[in-house]
Amino acid sequence: MKIFVARHGETICNRMHKVCGILEVDLSEEGKKQAEALAERLLKEKDRNKIEVILVSPLRRARETARPIEKALGIKAEVVEDLHEMNFGTFDGCDWYDPEFRKLKDEPFMRFPEGESVVDVARRVYNLIDRIRSEYNKNVLLVCHASMIRILDTYFHSKTLEEYKEFSPGNCSLQEYEVESFINN
Repeated sequence: MKIFVARHGETICNRMHKVCGILEVDLSEEGKKQAEALAERLLKEKDRNKIEVILVSPLRRARETARPIEKALGIKAEVVEDLHEMNFGTFDGCDWYDPEFRKLKDEPFMRFPEGESVVDVARRVYNLIDRIRSEYNKNVLLVCHASMIRILDTYFHSKTLEEYKEFSPGNCSLQEYEVESFINN
């Protein structure tokens, strides 16, 4: 069983280096092109990847990214609440390089005011991966967000805190993980 993970396409917040956790924003024109290109790639790799299930974050930018993929693969995506981006609380919309934001972002046990900590999100993501492993015995594509992907990657790869911080999936990047399902064959 494989789990593929795609980050949503570029948004204006991404381009302007703004924190965009649970804020609802649309894809930029570039983000729409990235989503189309990812859909074309997945269509070309359809026989190799054998994706049978698409799970998508409820946030608009992820759903907009999933639409051309759904069309290309002929699979309707299922919205999964647990795939939403990290809740950065009062820092949503602030500058990505804001020193207070950066300080909290690098502390996995610190919750953002009115938001989540990295550990909160890890619990959500790890539980979701365990559910996928127990409910599906087929290849799954997740369409979600950078923080989710960074944390999800730690489910499959042991990392130092520095390695975790350095991993930065680009817009419409695609990760692939081989995983044993919990289902008895």
